[in-house]
Amino acid sequence: MLAKVTFPNRRRRQRLNGGFEISFPDQVKGRTKNVSSNGASFEVITDDINAFLPGTIVPLEITTANTTLDSKMKKLHLSGKGLVVSREVVEEVTDLGIRLNIAVQFKEKLNFWVPSNN
Repeated sequence: MLAKVTFPNRRRRQRLNGGFEISFPDQVKGRTKNVSSNGASFEVITDDINAFLPGTIVPLEITTANTTLDSKMKKLHLSGKGLVVSREVVEEVTDLGIRLNIAVQFKEKLNFWVPSNN
């Protein structure tokens, strides 16, 4: 279930809690924790500890499933670039890599599209 969360003392935008799929060009995938109009926080497992250093701009794609008016499920893809503003090592997973919590600030308005094969 998705819930709107506001932080009146810290944030000016509403955040939507939800586990959407997020992916990056180097095939790293993860799940979002929450998303707002300005950014997102997510968790990834990667073998490259330097891939998400604060200050790095990363291209990203968020995928979510939506229900159309005729009750069909369609995937919606949002893509753009995000500036890594924080990174926290959660745990070191030896065979898969390192689990990281990442927060990004969107640097541009996200583009979206619905694939035609859905």
